[in-house]
Amino acid sequence: RAWESHDVDGFVALLKEDAAVTMPPWLQWFVGREPVRSFFAMVWKTCGGLRLVPTAANGQPAFAVYERNATDGIWGAHSIHVLTLEHGEISALTLFVEPRLFQAFGLPPTL
Repeated sequence: RAWESHDVDGFVALLKEDAAVTMPPWLQWFVGREPVRSFFAMVWKTCGGLRLVPTAANGQPAFAVYERNATDGIWGAHSIHVLTLEHGEISALTLFVEPRLFQAFGLPPTL
């Protein structure tokens, strides 16, 4: 819910203090609540809306993220986010910004 409503504080509260966010193959990565907060606060300003669909990847919890197209309102495949959890907190979040991956997960390209 925090992600879909762009609630940066709510999202960051789910993270371990030293949580890491990576986006292979991009070279950017962020470690710690404040750098992660700053990144998502900036990125979410440009989003037309997000919907998350629970899934799994390599035995880990994951979400398929769909983004609403501002032109036609269609929710299109955006990225797969894989979570690593430690003691109920997110210790790592790996974002695969590659819509073609949705097919491998048996997910539709649009909602």
